[in-house]
Amino acid sequence: MTAYFTEEHNMFRKSIRNFAESELKPHADEWEAAEIFPKEIFAKFGKLGCLGIRFPEDYGGVGQDYWYTVILCEELAKVHCLGAAIGVLVQTEMATSSINEFGAEELKKEFLPSAISGEKIFALGITEPGFGSNAAGIQTAAKKDGGDYVINGAKTFISNGTRADFVTLAVRTGGPGSHGISLVVFPTDTKGFTVSRKLKKMGTKCGDLAELSFEDCRIPQRYLIGEDGKGFYYIMKCFQGERIVLASFANGLMELLLEEAKRYGLQREVFGTPVLKHGYWKQKYADMRTTEGLTLDAKRGSKTPAA
Repeated sequence: MTAYFTEEHNMFRKSIRNFAESELKPHADEWEAAEIFPKEIFAKFGKLGCLGIRFPEDYGGVGQDYWYTVILCEELAKVHCLGAAIGVLVQTEMATSSINEFGAEELKKEFLPSAISGEKIFALGITEPGFGSNAAGIQTAAKKDGGDYVINGAKTFISNGTRADFVTLAVRTGGPGSHGISLVVFPTDTKGFTVSRKLKKMGTKCGDLAELSFEDCRIPQRYLIGEDGKGFYYIMKCFQGERIVLASFANGLMELLLEEAKRYGLQREVFGTPVLKHGYWKQKYADMRTTEGLTLDAKRGSKTPAA
């Protein structure tokens, strides 16, 4: 029990830890070697309620606060399977939050239930070959034609990209700059769409990363998320949640590394004594634990994440 986590939070943490230890950790090396994790993992997380933690019950979610997302990230980061953890959080936080927060009711009813159950896989399509962090400069264009958008362009470094059923896609529907950008839900079975290339990575290999190509792809204008031209605002708003996700992954990894250091320090002996029993290393470890506690307290206590 802490100032930040209730008993319900701690029960959720225990359930996620048990699930990750039994369902992810034993397969981590195998999935890293294969450079993919089974898509069935999405459905398993869906059954746990993890893919709709903060989403309304009307669409299959469980309507909890952001601390549940923090816990999910911290625990998934500790089982040596970060690629799968990233894929899951892209599904529930990065790719679908804008639909939940800004989408029309019809759009939510059409897409959120299958995302929350894990039946369908979602990706977030923002980064382009020439425009990474500069989301205001994207060039993938969506031109209106009758009741449709016709989309042309390319995206890169897209997590879940090789097998996504839908992409929450940033497109240019207006003039240059941030005011010309919109978000749409893009079905990947659309004619003209291709996965150009699966990208190789140095780490987190079991999480897929792809380049995507769009050539005269036609989708209904009703797949627009929110208002035309408001996409950049939606992206920046949802990036706040993405940053909390990444910070929580870092916290979980930090806790894992400290536990690994303790385990090694008690096993490795020098001059007949475990390393961690030597005064110098005992002090160094205590310093690290103290710094960790101060860092976590500062991050968690500066401002409680909004529900």
